[in-house]
This record gives sequence, C-alpha cells and structure tokens, in this order.
Amino acid sequence: MPNAPVLSVHMCCALLAAGPVVPDEQQQRQQRCPTELRVGVLDYELAPLLLGKDKSAPPTGKLIDWIRQAVARSGCTPGLQLQRLPITRGRELLLRNEIDIWGVAFPGAELLAISVLPMQQDGRVDARLGFYLSSYSLYVDALSSQQISWDGQTLRGPEGLRVGVAPVPALRAVVSERNWTPENGLDTQNVLNKLMQGRSAVAILPDMLMATQPAEVLARLRKLSPPVLTSWYYSPISKDLFARHPAFVRSFWLEMCRAGRAEQRSGVGCRE
Repeated sequence: MPNAPVLSVHMCCALLAAGPVVPDEQQQRQQRCPTELRVGVLDYELAPLLLGKDKSAPPTGKLIDWIRQAVARSGCTPGLQLQRLPITRGRELLLRNEIDIWGVAFPGAELLAISVLPMQQDGRVDARLGFYLSSYSLYVDALSSQQISWDGQTLRGPEGLRVGVAPVPALRAVVSERNWTPENGLDTQNVLNKLMQGRSAVAILPDMLMATQPAEVLARLRKLSPPVLTSWYYSPISKDLFARHPAFVRSFWLEMCRAGRAEQRSGVGCRE
C-alpha cells in the first residue's frame, strides 16, 4: 500500500506563513445575513403604524415601510415574508422560532422570556433603541364621563366599573396592578367597539390610533389624562435568529430606531 504524501518542512512553513484563509466578501455576507426573514405583525389596525381593518389583506403602514428600509440598509437581501397574526398567536410563533421578528411590542418580562430585545449593561431594555414612543390612555363615553375620573393614581366611577383592555401583556399588567376589573377584548378594535356599544364604561386605548378616528367617534368619547402607560415600541427577535445573525439584528434595531425617531422628530438619537 503506498505511503500517504508527506508535506515537506518548506511547504508547512509556507502554509503557516500564509495565515488563515479569509472568506471573501460574499462568504462574509452569507455568514452575517439571514437568507429569509419571517416577520409577524398585528392583525388589527394600529394607525399610523399599521393600516387596514381587513385581517386577510397584506399589511401596510409606516411600520412595514420601516421594516423594509431597515432590512435594506443592513446590507442584507433576505427573502421577506410578512404575515398578520393575532397578538397571542404571534408571540407563540416567536417563542417557537417559527417567525423571526415580531414587528411591534411594548417591552416586558413576558416578552423577554420568549425573545431578544436590545439591552443595556444593567439588564434593562435599552430606551435608546426603541423606535416609536407611544402612550395609552383611558377613554370613556362622553355622556357618562362626569361619573368617571382619573388623576393618574386613582380611577373613580360607578360600582362594578369594568376597564376594557386588549391582550397586550403590558396593558393587562396595568389593570392587574391597579386591581381594576378587566373587560378583556380580542384586540384593540374589539376594545373600542365594546366601549362604543356600552359594554365597558372605560377602556385603555392607544392615543395615536384614537387621533385617527372619524369625527363621529371622537365626538362620543373623551380622553382622561394623564396616560396610564407611555413606553417605546420595539421589534423583538426570535432567540434563534439572534444566535445565528447577531450583527444583522443589531443593525436592524438601529435602523428601525432611526426611522421611527425621524418620523416623530424626537430629537433624541439612537444608540449607535
């Protein structure tokens, strides 16, 4: 049986001197970039970020524009799959790594347990990488508003008062912490419908969405100040995507931050 070829000392030295093989630009991009991105967004309207009440229609709105822009500016060109999902379903798929990005969410312990958000060294979610500052307030029927008051600490009203709330963990935490009786809705539109129908006396609703409502809706409702919750929105990432492509994810968060803050003209820069 012939002997295996033996490298000469000179050949070995030449290989060592050449150093490790450096991947070319295309290989580096393949290592940094995902080949596809599965993005889930809410299946109800959250104007101006998400538009349209037809849950079967392709998602549109500023959020979708920013997602496309952030992906493009990352230097990656993955296939982009966008789908509208109920919030509970979307979070289940994120936990199971069956979607890569959940488009918009408030931060919270429940979300941190199932996904990845931009974090500071002290273990808190990084407020300098939130992409849109949003507030949620209590709204009441204008006719019954004199019986209900809110001073930022105490909600006063008739006995048995129920507070409409969407299945957003951060909002339901507010209701639970204040020992309010919830009137749970399927989504934000359902919560608004229940308020308009008199099935709840008061409801927690996003101020940016309420500002886009028709005049006849606004005439029937009154906002109680101050807001019950003000926080930045983020795009949580599946743990699997972050483990495989951390540089892409950080670029995506930064570009989302830049786009959203430019829209709001916040004057506060993003963490580079």
